[in-house]
Amino acid sequence: MGDEAADYYDRMLVDAEWGEAFCVTFVRGLDDAALIAAFGGDPAGARSPADLAQVLDGFRYGEEPATLVVATIGDWRVAIEINGCQGSRPEVLRRAAAAGDGVALSVFRDVSGRSEFSYLSGDRTQTVIDHIRPERRSGEDPKLLDPMLAGLPFGYEDDTIPEAAGFALAERITGVRLPFDLMEQDLPGVVLTLVPDDLVPEGGRGLAALEHPFVQRMLASPTMENVPAMAAFRARLIAEDAHLDGEPVLVAILEALEDGRRPAPELRAQLRELHERVTGDLQGMNAVQDVAAAAFSEDLSDRFSTAYAIQDSDRSLQAVVLRRCALSADRRSAPPVEKPAPITEPTTAPASSHPASGVMAKEFASWQPEKQREVSRWLARRAFEMAGLDKLDWARPALDALDRGDPLPFPDRRAVFRLISAAALVTATTGLPLDQIGDRLTEKQRADLRERIDRAPMAVITIFNTANPDPARALSDTFSTALETFDGRADDLVTELRARFG
Repeated sequence: MGDEAADYYDRMLVDAEWGEAFCVTFVRGLDDAALIAAFGGDPAGARSPADLAQVLDGFRYGEEPATLVVATIGDWRVAIEINGCQGSRPEVLRRAAAAGDGVALSVFRDVSGRSEFSYLSGDRTQTVIDHIRPERRSGEDPKLLDPMLAGLPFGYEDDTIPEAAGFALAERITGVRLPFDLMEQDLPGVVLTLVPDDLVPEGGRGLAALEHPFVQRMLASPTMENVPAMAAFRARLIAEDAHLDGEPVLVAILEALEDGRRPAPELRAQLRELHERVTGDLQGMNAVQDVAAAAFSEDLSDRFSTAYAIQDSDRSLQAVVLRRCALSADRRSAPPVEKPAPITEPTTAPASSHPASGVMAKEFASWQPEKQREVSRWLARRAFEMAGLDKLDWARPALDALDRGDPLPFPDRRAVFRLISAAALVTATTGLPLDQIGDRLTEKQRADLRERIDRAPMAVITIFNTANPDPARALSDTFSTALETFDGRADDLVTELRARFG
């Protein structure tokens, strides 16, 4: 017998068009205006749902600004973000809690599979629980809510959508239930200006690594004038952590950066040689790539790229803080962004953070358009195969159309995302409604089904990415979301791609 509240929210998420990606935040002791301001919105700019939709129509698909709608349920204000994530961030939860009675909590899910319940009080994130793998906890007091978790079906237990357990936990804490027709109500909404990241991550506060004199100076003055010094210091952290700081080319580059000089152009060739020499050592290759970006890239975000995963915890924290300081300086110095002209053609999800993305992007750019299209279509098919969607009745015609270069036979994206809800995938796979599964599946069948549900959203985005009219952009975006679909096995996809297409 499942938890009644979790069963209720499971039905709600199955029926809700917003159920694929959302963040719902609960705060008490404040009004709409204070909640909107805490999220980075202007309370004076609150609009009706119809007016807000009209504003968003002026943006390219996938590039719409973050938005928020606000509901009042009992004593609680509820902030709802469709395909948004601000309420999952400590920076935002802290502001909301401070404007209210000191407590804020959120239930979050995105299309890439990240799914978390967050609880903040006392100006600290006390616990973050992974809905899918509830044994994964973080925060100041990860076990704080354990007494309230009994009977909640996290991790697809009882074939319940994991976020339903998160909403049931929120109900236990708040005492309020979200109405089934929540998003059909006339709720005020607002466009958000994103709240900047903290310069120091919440978990890094007070740690000795940040007492380093240079880091202290940068925190006190995160300005564009100091960005070159930040890039130099961070590049040395990476080279030392990768045990490459004795390589002559890196010695020369680091000395130039620390002297405020541009590294000599001929060092590029030596960097390429070093990159080839450490081939087979992915971490070493990534370290060389990041130092090269710090030395020669004109783009600030590239100069602080993060392909290399720093192993030493002190160096890692220092590198994170310096990157945040640099991006903060860049953001403050940038001119205001004007609203783009209305554009209707679909674009895609953000680029993957997988280390192969940057390396392959340069190779992709050298290919002919015909090859770019061919590889895009192959990647989309492999994404569908990895997600276990390729044998479904609705997917086969789409893959056949893809192979022929014909338009995809879908009326719109929403129609496809309804086909990959947990309930729809269970029925498509087993022939049974979700509520009739009971104990008819083996543990392996359940695990396979969970994996399919996790991977399906990015696979669907991947197939839509192939339709971009620009073959190069289609390939870049398709590769990024295919990597996300192969989460945990992305290296296999890269190996297969290289073997097939060179």
